Amino acid sequence: MLSVIHILYSIIIYSTMRYLAIVITCLCLFLLPLQIIKKLPQQGQVSAPEPETDNVVACEPILIRVEGHAEPFPLEDYVKGVVQAEMPATFKLEALKAQAIAARTFALKTTNFGSKSIKPTTSHQAFISPSERISPPNIAQAITETASQILTYNNELITAMFFSTSNGKTESAKGYSGNDIPYLVITDSLGDTISPKFNNTKTFSLKEWNEAFGFNWTADHFKTLVLTPNESQRVKQMTTTQHEWTGREIRDILGLPSTDFEIDASNPNLITVSTKGYGHGVGMSQYGANAMAQEGSKVEEILKHYYPKTEIKNFQSIQPGCLKP
Repeated sequence: MLSVIHILYSIIIYSTMRYLAIVITCLCLFLLPLQIIKKLPQQGQVSAPEPETDNVVACEPILIRVEGHAEPFPLEDYVKGVVQAEMPATFKLEALKAQAIAARTFALKTTNFGSKSIKPTTSHQAFISPSERISPPNIAQAITETASQILTYNNELITAMFFSTSNGKTESAKGYSGNDIPYLVITDSLGDTISPKFNNTKTFSLKEWNEAFGFNWTADHFKTLVLTPNESQRVKQMTTTQHEWTGREIRDILGLPSTDFEIDASNPNLITVSTKGYGHGVGMSQYGANAMAQEGSKVEEILKHYYPKTEIKNFQSIQPGCLKP
């Protein structure tokens, strides 16, 4: 009797397991295609790629240390202070944007991406701290719309020199320092004539003149005075009896706004020096940039004009320490 029961029990168990196996197989055959279909993109759709974690650009934030200030400034906040200090807020937006890119480039080059300090004077760049700013909206807009943008030559930061007003032409780096830099060359800057700093006159009594030079000038010194211009019509050299100076030396000696100058000593007791332009003349003329903006030029055109052969890039693409894609 027990044997019969065992046999019947085995038959029931076997039949049940066989039935379950059939059911599970059918379900798999039905459900698996549905899962595959769900994973396929619909017609006209493109599946989103998986995020690439190996090519993320990660850079340390740049802080600019300004001499005379205890705390460093975030790069873009520092640039805002430079633009307000260096350019009138009444200038056109495209000129302010050009100034922002030049100032950012100059700061990163001078500080080596924030590793060194920078002076808040014209020997580097003028700067207004946040507590002293008015922060006009157009300057804030210029910073925002050019955020991270810098100028490069051969994928390196350029020396983005700039100045107030030219004499009608910019000065080349070679004419200024003797060093040939391919993007700091002589270029026309005809709009500078509208600058209030385009013409300047300075007078000296004979006593003041002699004190400035450190020796007494005679009538013969003035008669033999020769000014030799360079290609940009600035004074390359000034000579007189037994004396010789560069135009830059004369600018420092007499405190002139420019090295484009003429000397009128027809009255030796009152010497008049007339100048054209304001600043060293190398790189971008600020008034020239604004004149171009008034004519409809965009920031890219302005920068290409004053810094030929350069490119506008984001500084993260060349910043040391960034993971490059």
